Amino acid sequence: MSAQALPESSQRGVRALTRDAGRQAGRQRAPTEEIAHGDALDDIITEILDAAAIAFMTRGYAATSIDDVADLLHATKGKIYHHYRKKADLFYDVHRRAMDLDLAAVRAAAEEQSGSALARLRAMALAHVFVIMDHLPYQRVAVQGLDMHLAGETTSHQRAVLAEILALRDRYEAMFADAITATVGECKAPAQDITLVVKAFIGALNWTTIWYRERPGQSVKEKTHIADTIATYALRGLGVGE
Repeated sequence: MSAQALPESSQRGVRALTRDAGRQAGRQRAPTEEIAHGDALDDIITEILDAAAIAFMTRGYAATSIDDVADLLHATKGKIYHHYRKKADLFYDVHRRAMDLDLAAVRAAAEEQSGSALARLRAMALAHVFVIMDHLPYQRVAVQGLDMHLAGETTSHQRAVLAEILALRDRYEAMFADAITATVGECKAPAQDITLVVKAFIGALNWTTIWYRERPGQSVKEKTHIADTIATYALRGLGVGE
């Protein structure tokens, strides 16, 4: 199967939508009376979430404190506490933003691709890997999973956010399952248990979070090669091109 990179127009759309996703995550967490501040508040929330994602990625959930996040921001912890009273709330919002970024990127790629179901599935896989490379701290934290951190008591707000995150994950998986089903329907892949293979397919893409490290000066061309190679590998796992 020949390589086909995500078109530049799709990459621009993905970048724009992922910025919007970050702003939406901020609005969802911000107190109602502060929403009127608009982009200024969005930027503050995004800065906090960016720092928290790095802290959780490098130190792990248990070892990370609000002080660690404040240190990364070169700010007082009061800036964090103004928006997030508990570390768990911050952790949940990092996960939620990771899912927002994924959904925005993959939806944009699917909508831009007017060709076959296989072409749409490839574009979605490419977009997913691009998001991992462009937002590695968020994606690595998200892949770690929530379950290991949820054994203890949670608040009603945290349970609501958790339910929202799980719903986003289900929606994301369903997008890929539908694309795989359509690809099988085109006879571009053999019949198989979609409910199982969709998890393996996304898992193959997500493994990028384990080994990927961006090098200084890494070009878009190099990232495109990585994304295309991983997407092709995952597609071959479905039996495409055999």
